[in-house]
Amino acid sequence: MLFFVDFVGFVIFVMPLCTMGAMHDAPTVRARGGFVAEAVAHEPLCDEHYLLRLRLASFPPSRPGQFVQLRCGPEAQPPAEPQQRPWTPGRGPELSQPELTAAAPLLRRPFSLAGRGDTPAGVELDVIYRTVGMGTRLLTAAPVGARLSLLGPLGNGFTVLADRRAAAVIGGGVGIPPMLYLADALAAAGKTAVAFAGARSRALLPLHVTAEPPSDTAGPPAVCTAEFARSGTPTVIATDDGSAGFGGFVSDAFEHWLSSGAAAADDLAVYCCGPEALMRRVGEVCIARGIPCQLALERHMACGMGTCQSCIVRVRDENAPEDRGWSYKLCCSDGPVFNATDVLW
Repeated sequence: MLFFVDFVGFVIFVMPLCTMGAMHDAPTVRARGGFVAEAVAHEPLCDEHYLLRLRLASFPPSRPGQFVQLRCGPEAQPPAEPQQRPWTPGRGPELSQPELTAAAPLLRRPFSLAGRGDTPAGVELDVIYRTVGMGTRLLTAAPVGARLSLLGPLGNGFTVLADRRAAAVIGGGVGIPPMLYLADALAAAGKTAVAFAGARSRALLPLHVTAEPPSDTAGPPAVCTAEFARSGTPTVIATDDGSAGFGGFVSDAFEHWLSSGAAAADDLAVYCCGPEALMRRVGEVCIARGIPCQLALERHMACGMGTCQSCIVRVRDENAPEDRGWSYKLCCSDGPVFNATDVLW
């Protein structure tokens, strides 16, 4: 049997080893671990999104597109010494550990990395999240100075293509944060990048708008957000209701820009994260034009390390049994980044 033990010291999953690997090959072993981080900044970005900056003494090498599993309950404490508890026949045990008695989610929550900074004081990780349930609502109450338990870095990130000088990074809603980290990496690699950021409305855009974004139907990029400006990346903002920038879906803004001839298809790489409909459309456009496209998929992830087998993705596989042409991969360990040509929607 394999026991997956949470960093605060209690068992989350128990499952037989024979289950692992039944759906995919064993993932590559990479540096990751459990850490306790200090919240050094925590601020709202818009109506439902927050920026959480975490500082750690050290953290393994990471890449844009990777994520962390963050505990959203009580403040992290060192593992307690095992204690004997009285057990009266006919009654349940008396529990005292806060992770078992507090009104908090048992499972960690996955969050993509929005940025990383290595400083003399340690490593700082940026997480941008949206409040959607009990876990993220509890997380909003974490004050600056709080100690938070996390696991990471997890998953496989984006690959910056050496033979492509131009890049388009496309994010919708909570798919915008990994694009910020990626824009930094592209700038460091000497690539010319353009960002496309989409939201339902300006009130739900998790970015600081520093100048009124252009609303031209062709979606001309402009340095109009503080977050993408740090890498010198011009941005096209799109809102479904037209309250900021391009009025319509961010995939439409990308298609207008692509059709304008602003970038040559044979010198362009595309990276995308966000709602499934957005990624599917961007993938279709890129495949039709022969443009390499990487997608950071979103799934419910209970463990984040391939143990619970809950985050399956159907992908093309010519070596699949019975000549069916596809097989399952795990979003958390095989992904979350996949090539658009491999994903079967």
